Amino acid sequence: MNTVSQTFNWNRFVAALKKEVVENCRLLLFSAIGLYAFFAFFMILGNLISHNPKMDDWEMMTNDMPQTFVLCVISFAAAIMASMAFKDLTTKKRRTSLFTSPSSTLEKFIVNVLIYIVGTFVAMFVIAQLADLTRIAALKLFETDNFVVPGPINVFNSFNVEMDLSDIKKLGLDSGFNHLMTTGVTIGTVSSAIMYLLGAVIWPRLSLLKTYAVTFVIETILMIVILIIVLIIYLCGGIHEFGDWCLEFMKSGNFLRVIIGLTVVQGVAFFALAWYLFKRKDVVSLKWWK
Repeated sequence: MNTVSQTFNWNRFVAALKKEVVENCRLLLFSAIGLYAFFAFFMILGNLISHNPKMDDWEMMTNDMPQTFVLCVISFAAAIMASMAFKDLTTKKRRTSLFTSPSSTLEKFIVNVLIYIVGTFVAMFVIAQLADLTRIAALKLFETDNFVVPGPINVFNSFNVEMDLSDIKKLGLDSGFNHLMTTGVTIGTVSSAIMYLLGAVIWPRLSLLKTYAVTFVIETILMIVILIIVLIIYLCGGIHEFGDWCLEFMKSGNFLRVIIGLTVVQGVAFFALAWYLFKRKDVVSLKWWK
């Protein structure tokens, strides 16, 4: 059992934070450079492929496509970085160094969360914006009347989901549908990163693959259970009533509210479980049930 103090001291925390950054500066730097190059390359490529002299066609590209691309990359990169949070648990030597350092277990945990969760999201927004400015600077040299380079995108709008109000009314959706979807996407992305943080505590080795595999299996089982429930309702002759209820439930926005609520609970539970399991780690064993 890890018997290190669970108290928090600011000076120790700052020292542990500096230690983690200094020891992993190459990894963090190369990750940032790689992400920047990835963003810049595909933003420039997307601009070249999608260019159209008609400004009306540009509106779709400047407002929708880049934000969707940025959101997908942020979600994937956040999962990768979160899976690397507790890489010091992978070997006995590194565990010994981790658990015998002067900082408390709580400080070690917060340091990893701050760098690999909070820091990752902040860094990715900055990197995406820099990559977009790089796209503009690189393609402005070739701008002509037939090839217009769109201005900078607002990366912070990547989580925004906007549907035309006329379409919302036509489909009979709740008036706050856009806000609910934006909230759900934002919370879902953060909760997903926390899930991979938990996976990094449980399975320090090959954490990303193991967490994804377990998540896929659980989602598949849930899908099968839902299909069985729908089949039972169908065989009982209540499929039309059930379908009408589901449709009304979704239109009212209650479905999204329930999903958002469950996602918040999931994120908090995963975070609490990650902390609980991390403070039970020791040098000798990595088994999460010990």
